[in-house]
Amino acid sequence: MKSLGLIILFLTSFSASAENMIKINAIGSSPKGQFVAFEEFGYIDGSKSSFSSIRVKNVWKNKYVDRPIKVTSEKDELHQVRAQAKKLAAERLSKFNIST
Repeated sequence: MKSLGLIILFLTSFSASAENMIKINAIGSSPKGQFVAFEEFGYIDGSKSSFSSIRVKNVWKNKYVDRPIKVTSEKDELHQVRAQAKKLAAERLSKFNIST
């Protein structure tokens, strides 16, 4: 019964912030699994502002290897924003031997 209350509380708080649409996508990992890359993307503040942020994490050390690569747009251009972020991240992904 306690867990049902927690689930309802979680769903209520999640629907209250439904104006933000944010998703996380795994991009790839290095051959030994030490480095993983992921993308966080979506729309902000109920507007049509779109963003994409790509990060690489060293999972063996539980640390990010560098600052995120971020691309934003004030327009509804999520597809273009994501493509631009991936283009900018290509060199970093190659540096850590991350296949996509």
